[in-house]
Amino acid sequence: METKKQYNGLDVVKFCLAILVAQRHVIQIFFGADSKWRILMNNWLSNLAVPVFFIIAGFFLFRKLEGGVKDRSTVLGYCTRILKMYVIWSVLYLPVDWYNWYHGQRLVKEGIVSWLHSFLVCSTIPQLWYLPALALACVLVWLAWHKGMKEWQILGIGAVFLLLGYLGDNWYYNQRFPAAVQELLVWYRSWFVTPRNGIFYGIFYVALGLHFARSTRRLPVWGAAAGFGFFLWCMYREVMKISDAGSNTNFVLFAAPAAYWLFTAASGVNLKNRKMYGRLRGMSEWIYLAHFYFFYFLNWLRRWNPVPFTSKTVSVMIMVPVVVFAWSMVRLSETARGAWLKKLI
Repeated sequence: METKKQYNGLDVVKFCLAILVAQRHVIQIFFGADSKWRILMNNWLSNLAVPVFFIIAGFFLFRKLEGGVKDRSTVLGYCTRILKMYVIWSVLYLPVDWYNWYHGQRLVKEGIVSWLHSFLVCSTIPQLWYLPALALACVLVWLAWHKGMKEWQILGIGAVFLLLGYLGDNWYYNQRFPAAVQELLVWYRSWFVTPRNGIFYGIFYVALGLHFARSTRRLPVWGAAAGFGFFLWCMYREVMKISDAGSNTNFVLFAAPAAYWLFTAASGVNLKNRKMYGRLRGMSEWIYLAHFYFFYFLNWLRRWNPVPFTSKTVSVMIMVPVVVFAWSMVRLSETARGAWLKKLI
């Protein structure tokens, strides 16, 4: 029997990128507007994470498809599982949502309406938007591919949406738009909050996953690594141009080629199969999904915490427990009593 290929390099990359996402949110909440880490981590490096996550998800999904009648149930089953995960984690974060409402200015009715609106069009907790966006993008890309569209055509459509989302989300560009376009953006945001969704963000990257899944061509790791290094530098130059002090940059155009080459390099690395890589994969999902709770734990316990609150100590007090928690959840899920935890990721 042929051994199923393990992409251990992707597991390592996914773990590192999950750490970057968690640290990005630490920076947004706890670091000052003039911190150099806002540019380096928040606006630059962390913007690699979600594009690569989309590509990896699309890659593994479309590797399962054979172009037959079973593809529909495979895609719908996958997307249903993703949406169930979204609902579960939205419920798990209800105590945080209640805390924010209780300490805010909204009335009960306003809080409920706002929560339902966020849940339906984006997410109630920042990082959860990725889950419904992934499900929608996978369905749209599969439908296009199933109806006979070529990979390059889907990628082209996705690239147009990505460019529109990029221009609409970055203040550097949208403040230069005509008044009518700016009013359209205000209307869009009032209903859909952000272009970071399965259409403007997800289609292109999931289509890249489709491309990798159907292609047998693989470039040398060293060449892919060189391409990644070049476009990572291009990303840095871009964010230095479009970012200002204290801003959060969510779309970076050069993240697309950088993510392409990072995936190419990571998927081409041959690492000996070990349990550690599968555990890193599970840890990356726990870190991504659960890390926001640790911000609130730190805040709730602050009155009893003797450690001075600085950017460095806050990072340590959040990131170390997050990683330990993720490791504990993965190891616990390997036991008979904790096997149910796998359903949460």
